[in-house]
Amino acid sequence: MTTETLLDRESARAALPVPGSLLGRAMRVEVVLARVETAVAMAALAVAMLAVATSIAIRAFALPFPDTGEWAIVAMSPLTFMGAALCSHLHKHLTADIVETLPDGWLRRGLDALSSGLCFVFGAVFVVIAWDLFDYAWSSGEKLIDLGTPVAVPAAFMVAGAALIALHGAMDVWRALAGRPPGGTDPWH
Repeated sequence: MTTETLLDRESARAALPVPGSLLGRAMRVEVVLARVETAVAMAALAVAMLAVATSIAIRAFALPFPDTGEWAIVAMSPLTFMGAALCSHLHKHLTADIVETLPDGWLRRGLDALSSGLCFVFGAVFVVIAWDLFDYAWSSGEKLIDLGTPVAVPAAFMVAGAALIALHGAMDVWRALAGRPPGGTDPWH
């Protein structure tokens, strides 16, 4: 076994939640949310690919069906915003590259807490902005042209994604202040 493999295993163990602690319980809830984010993003990608393939077939064979490209466009909302929340959970955003190059210590933890705090602020502000769009789309009942998909559907994913980004940002601040490694627990392990 190489030294690099041992170091990877050690860092993976350090990232696991401490059983019984409040942070540990919160991280277990967060990993469940990350699994949901993963499933939603994967389903949205599958819907987009199927909708585009169907749209191509409808156009190529001049079939008498409405264009399904609308569903591909709508699927981009959960794919984008749930995917962004998942990236935030995994700490795979721009500041992670900068922070993770520093040696462990107060400077790294402080910068991680600061960048994660900014991520929280971004998510919280985006919730407010996205909520206005969702509220308008819901109250107006506005629908897209081809298949009548309510505009409130993609707007709701914007709100949910922004709220999850804020939650993961807050969790990253907590982890940084507790001296834990950056990023949440990988939902695939």
